Amino acid sequence: MTTDSFVAHVSTVPANEGKTVGLFVREKALAATLESSVKPRVVLMVHGGFGPCVVAYDLQYRDYSFMSVLARAGFDVFTMAHTGYGPSPRPLMDDPCNVDAEFQPLLVPHVLREPARPRFPYKLVSSRTEWDELETVVRHVRRLRGVERVSLVGWSTGAPRAGGFAALHPDEVDKLVLFGPAPWFPNEEPPARMPEPGAPTLLQTREFLLERRWRDHVHCEGQIEDPGVCDAYWREIMAVDEVGATWGANGEGMIRAPARMNFGWRTNLGRITAPTLVVLGEYDNYAQRLQAWRGLAVEHRLFIKVACASHFVSFERGRHLLHRATREWLAGGTVDGARTGEFFADVDGRLSPAPA
Repeated sequence: MTTDSFVAHVSTVPANEGKTVGLFVREKALAATLESSVKPRVVLMVHGGFGPCVVAYDLQYRDYSFMSVLARAGFDVFTMAHTGYGPSPRPLMDDPCNVDAEFQPLLVPHVLREPARPRFPYKLVSSRTEWDELETVVRHVRRLRGVERVSLVGWSTGAPRAGGFAALHPDEVDKLVLFGPAPWFPNEEPPARMPEPGAPTLLQTREFLLERRWRDHVHCEGQIEDPGVCDAYWREIMAVDEVGATWGANGEGMIRAPARMNFGWRTNLGRITAPTLVVLGEYDNYAQRLQAWRGLAVEHRLFIKVACASHFVSFERGRHLLHRATREWLAGGTVDGARTGEFFADVDGRLSPAPA
């Protein structure tokens, strides 16, 4: 069963601060899970920087919906869209003049006649505003399902979003799964001036996403089991952004995302107390993203390096290992019986201790 709704939230985003907005939330669960007298195991999946929640976790293509995999395993699964994504508010983002100067040339001449100064000359959201949104949604979900804690899954920039919330609200988080986690941010403290000068909107083209960010990191035969998933991924991103879908040259559209003021990731990693699983593809900017694993201090933690996998492991052959490991970790805090340590997963998902 799939249910879409909006959760009321008093925004702390500078562009609409103090206004009550609706944050988009999707829930996916078996009817039997919702009808059971036993309290469900609740999971909230937190998206990254350029992958809206329903595309990142509920892609309607073959067996690629991560939410469906967890729902069939008996979890009550939620995902949310932060400000600037999907059906959630996108304040000031529909104005092409508010696109960051680096990306405005992509809009000339079919959207903008020429580059223009932003009408709102500041970045749109921050780590703080996103933790505030998570707080609202987590507490809504806890009330809705009558549970004390929820587990969090974060992909890419979703890792510092989810991990930061877990560090700030340890009593509300059961377990964490972070895959393809963002490296440490340059800043640990908020900018001295908030909001930080800039512009609200960032862009990505289809070519940049599918070729430079994804296919340039495909190095194994069969790494992408079905090439059709790439087109499906782009098609669904365009479907949840009607404005961005009209901005690209040749009718291809653009992904829009909010410019963010990120901070605190390294510090928060050391404060996480929830049992944490980190999954990282070997072709996913490995050395930098490994920082998230190295920064954890919690004793109950497990790391899996996935062979022949990129940042888009959830849409590659490696997704089978990712799905299995996530199910096991969220259910019992182990994977293949291991509670701690560093492991390597081969192309068939078999685990072995990582070389020293």
